[in-house]
Amino acid sequence: MLALLLAVAIAPAAQIDGDGATALHEAAHAGDLAAVGRHLQDGVAVDAATRHGVTPIALASAAGHPAVIEALLAAGADPNQVSPQGETLLMLAARTGIVASVEVLLRHGAGVSVEAREGWRGQTALMWAAAEGHPAVVAPLVAAGARVDARSDAGFTPLAFAVRAGHRGTVDVLLDAGSDVNLELPDGTSPLHLAVVNAHYGLAIRLLERGADAAADGPGWTPLHQLVWTRRPNRHYNNPSAIPSGPVTDLELVRALAAHGADVNARQTGEPQDGYRNMLNRSGATPFLLAAKAVDVELMRLLLELGADPMAANEDGTTALLVAAGVGIWSASESPGSAAEALEAVKLMVELGDSVATVDDNGDTALHGAVMRDAPELVRYLLDRGAPLNAVNERGWTPLTITQGIFYANLGRRFPEMEALLLGMGATSPTPPDPIR
Repeated sequence: MLALLLAVAIAPAAQIDGDGATALHEAAHAGDLAAVGRHLQDGVAVDAATRHGVTPIALASAAGHPAVIEALLAAGADPNQVSPQGETLLMLAARTGIVASVEVLLRHGAGVSVEAREGWRGQTALMWAAAEGHPAVVAPLVAAGARVDARSDAGFTPLAFAVRAGHRGTVDVLLDAGSDVNLELPDGTSPLHLAVVNAHYGLAIRLLERGADAAADGPGWTPLHQLVWTRRPNRHYNNPSAIPSGPVTDLELVRALAAHGADVNARQTGEPQDGYRNMLNRSGATPFLLAAKAVDVELMRLLLELGADPMAANEDGTTALLVAAGVGIWSASESPGSAAEALEAVKLMVELGDSVATVDDNGDTALHGAVMRDAPELVRYLLDRGAPLNAVNERGWTPLTITQGIFYANLGRRFPEMEALLLGMGATSPTPPDPIR
């Protein structure tokens, strides 16, 4: 009977639930130093692990309780223990960001695992600290031997993690510790590209101040190209514009990029894999051409002020006037701009000397684009100024073909108003081509 009573009294301290967690786990997680001491005195194993491999000191490290960590280490906890997933105590403490937790682990020998990588994505403790924005944790980790330009399995560095998340203070500390401000990720992306794509415009300016190359084009386009897309992305998938993470606006960043050496007439050499249909060949496209495609007249005017060449075409000879009209889209929903904005952008290009009769290497004209955009007022404007009525592109389509809804297999869409308008002007079509499948 006495043995049974003792077993009942000890059981709560030894195990509190079915996964193997003990009262010591609970106390460590809660940061209850007194309870931790009692359970250790009662003989609870200091490194007892749940069926998931979680120990009391792992919980204390993740919760940010340095005094509890110290007590558990003093009782024999292993400072270099690794979870079944490859997570170290330093990783857990670094992600939480309590400097004292990191320092006590390092004092007890955890530095030997400072470069350890977890098993999911090959990330280190420094990467976790950077991703969570804990600049004060960076210094002790670096002092213990953490490499500031170590790469995860995906090729990300601590700096890349910090930039993507917009942690300016952490970025500065990493740069001070020797991170390369112009490093390239496997796809050629630079930290500056990362800042722009995530709308961290203030951080982007900080990177420029720290020596980032405003003309970097590793992925096949520059940060200025990227800014055009981030400011006004393709809306085909209801993709909203990014909300800046600080007070610096996208147009302020455009000026800053130009002031730091960005070429406003740089030509794109690669195509981003962004999931959109992207009928426009963007090879050779300048930021101005991309702004025209987005019918972002405000940005077009700013780029002109900064020296953009409005007549620069892509490698297919597609001009800013053509893309503003709608060449390169197969549906109005694929453009972030309205028909009214498209008309404004086309008028701007006409004022600059572009011609409504321009035909690119694919045989497309502004009228093809305007019909595809479903913009009747733009169609009238182009016709009033002499746009070719019956131009046949390389697919065999005329503007009238498009209004009659036979240009795209299974789309089932017609534009009766524009069809009547074109027929009234004497438009004709060749023999309808086979639909694209």
